[in-house]
Amino acid sequence: MIQNICHLIASREHGSIERHVADLSRWQAHNTGADVTVIAHPRYREALDRSVAFIALNTDRSRHHPNLAWRLANQLRAGKFQIAHGHGSKSAQLLAAVQPYTQLKHIITRHNVRHPRDKLASSFDARIAVSESAVANSRLSWHVIPNGIELPLRGDLASGSLLQPVTDLVLPCRLTKLNRVDQLLQAMQGLPGISLSVTGSGPEEDSLRKTCDYLAISDRVTFAGHQATGAQPPRAPAITVIPSHGEESSYLLVDALLRRQPVLCRRVGVAEEYLPSRFLLETDDAEHLSGRVRTALRERDTLVEAFAPAFSRAARHLTLDAMASATWDVYRGLLDRDQAVAD
Repeated sequence: MIQNICHLIASREHGSIERHVADLSRWQAHNTGADVTVIAHPRYREALDRSVAFIALNTDRSRHHPNLAWRLANQLRAGKFQIAHGHGSKSAQLLAAVQPYTQLKHIITRHNVRHPRDKLASSFDARIAVSESAVANSRLSWHVIPNGIELPLRGDLASGSLLQPVTDLVLPCRLTKLNRVDQLLQAMQGLPGISLSVTGSGPEEDSLRKTCDYLAISDRVTFAGHQATGAQPPRAPAITVIPSHGEESSYLLVDALLRRQPVLCRRVGVAEEYLPSRFLLETDDAEHLSGRVRTALRERDTLVEAFAPAFSRAARHLTLDAMASATWDVYRGLLDRDQAVAD
C-alpha cells in the first residue's frame, strides 16, 4: 500500500514542470489517502495545495554542490518515503546522486528532450515521459503519460459557444517575447479580412498594440477585455493558434483540445500524436504561419470533423484524472513487484 511519497522540483522557473507537480501532488493528496510531500525551493510553496506537505531545499545551488545532495539524502531518509519522484533534468541528477544513501523507489519524469539521456535514466526504478517525442531517441522502457489538466466547465464546452465565435483566430498565450506573438501579428498582414482575438495578457501587450497600429491591423485584432471595432462575426469555428515552442504551449494545446477547439500548434508535447500533420506549425516564420492559417480556413466547414478523433482521444487521456491515475498505477506496479518478490 502506498502511504508516503514525495516529489522533487529542482528548476528555477515557474513553468510547465512546476504546474505539473502542483496539479499531480494536489490530486494525489485528495484522492489516494497517501501523505504527499514536495521538496523544492521555498519560492514554490505558495503554488502548492495546502494538503501537500512541503520541505524547503535551496535547489538554486549547483547540482554538483555536495551540501545539496547531502541535505536531500537526509530529507528523504527522515521522511521515510516509499517513493521519490523527480521532475526534470536537475531533479534526476540529484536523485541519482543520493540513490546509494536512500532505501526507497526512485522515479523520474522526462518533460522534454533536454532531459539526461539513457545512461542516467537507466538507474531509476521507473521512468515516465510526457510524450512519445520526448523519448523518441531512447532505447529504454518508458511509461508515456501526457500532461493532463482539469476538464473545462461544461458551459465552456457548449456547442453554441463554439459554433458562434466572434473571431477567426484565437491566441491564448501570455504576451511575452518567448511566445512569438509578434510573428503572428506579422502573419496577419498576409491574411486580409481575418480577425484575431488575443486572450492572453503579459508584459509585451503595449508593444504588441503598437505593432498592430504600425501594421495597420488594429481593426482586426482584439486584445483581452476590449472590443474589436471593425470585425464581423465569421463562420464557425474559431481556430486556436499556438506559434511558440515555449513551455506554456503544451498546456495551451491540451486546453484547446479539451475545449474541442481546432488548433494550429508547434511540435510541442503531444502535438505530433494528436494533430493531423497539416495543422502542425514547423516554424514561427510569419509567411509560414499565414500559409498554415489559410490552409486551415479553407477547411473551416469540416474542421470539427477533422479534429473529432483528437477531441475524443484528448477527453480520454489528457485530463488530470487520466494523468494522475496512470502515474499512480506506475507507483503501485513498483511496490506490487517488491511485495511479490518478498512473498
